[in-house]
Amino acid sequence: MPEQLLLPGIDPPPPPLRRVRGTAPRKERLPRSLFLAIFPHAEDAASIAALGARLKDRHALKGKLTEAHRLHVTLHHLGSYPTAVPRKQVQAAIDAAASVAPPSFDVVFDEVMRFDKSKAFVLCGSESGTSALAAFRQRLGEALADAGFKPDHGFTPHMTLAYTPTKVERHPIEPVRWRADSFALIESHVGESIHEVLGQWPAVRPA
Repeated sequence: MPEQLLLPGIDPPPPPLRRVRGTAPRKERLPRSLFLAIFPHAEDAASIAALGARLKDRHALKGKLTEAHRLHVTLHHLGSYPTAVPRKQVQAAIDAAASVAPPSFDVVFDEVMRFDKSKAFVLCGSESGTSALAAFRQRLGEALADAGFKPDHGFTPHMTLAYTPTKVERHPIEPVRWRADSFALIESHVGESIHEVLGQWPAVRPA
């Protein structure tokens, strides 16, 4: 497995807390999930997060906003695991991702809505602003299928701003344009707000 990378704007995971020995039963380890995603540049993420805050006030949304450094578009979810993702699965995903040319296009979201099932309040948009994103995801999905994964075919390009019980009908907003020029393989530590970057394309260059 390659050395862990960090995306610009994504904070490194905090150091683990020292466990205090005691007689209390040990908690079960929290699950992990593996996915591929595009993260906006830090300046774009900050602007989108600010928009999310304004929309939260406008719609009187209940729920916590997604932090700027965690804003992303999920391309493919590659599975959930009870503990750390198996190395074999990680390497297969890395090999598949490395075979696809990195993205190089703008994404335009000009609508917001809430997904009723997940309660995610999201940025989304028309086909004209997200067609390049959908086409890139399709190419990546073909590479993943060749590597033995079973990627989902359905895709609604979106970026989650918050999770809220407040219902919001789909409606237009002032267009939000941001640049997609890299993507990453992420191991999410579910319940711990940690996104561990296992690979990025193109790779992060040393400063």
